[in-house]
Amino acid sequence: MAKPKRIFIVGHMGAGKSLFSKALAEKLGWQYVDANLGLERYYGRRLNEIIGKQGEDAFHQCEAEVLSYYIGKKNVVVTMEDGVITTEKNRKLLSSEFVIYLKVSTSVQIERTSYGLPPLFPIADQKTFFDKLHLERDHLFEEVATLIMIEKTRIFKTVSCTLLP
Repeated sequence: MAKPKRIFIVGHMGAGKSLFSKALAEKLGWQYVDANLGLERYYGRRLNEIIGKQGEDAFHQCEAEVLSYYIGKKNVVVTMEDGVITTEKNRKLLSSEFVIYLKVSTSVQIERTSYGLPPLFPIADQKTFFDKLHLERDHLFEEVATLIMIEKTRIFKTVSCTLLP
């Protein structure tokens, strides 16, 4: 396999996508791009509940445009919105790219998201909310992933990858 020209980072909220992406971009000497708005986290609701079905469709179309734009770039590490993989179009775009899925447990998500900005509308039961997202999305993240990094002890272990310089 040829060395990647760009890397997309995906995973659930609280997986450490931004921190990991920044460190990876710095290590590679590449540009870091944060395309993760974290809407579900900050509002404490799913995207379709925040902006409705038409708004969600438009949002995913914007994500596809962002993906298409960065697929044309080189030497970038792009952190994506959690729900990017919920549309077939976005999964198809990602499937031809080098994608790292940061897999994280619900308990660690709850711990990590408690340190950030509080949701505008608090989630009544975070465990149920995150568990449902895992059930719906884990297999989709795995479908597009080139590399899966699994959190085991609240931090990701350093991974050496011969594909990276």
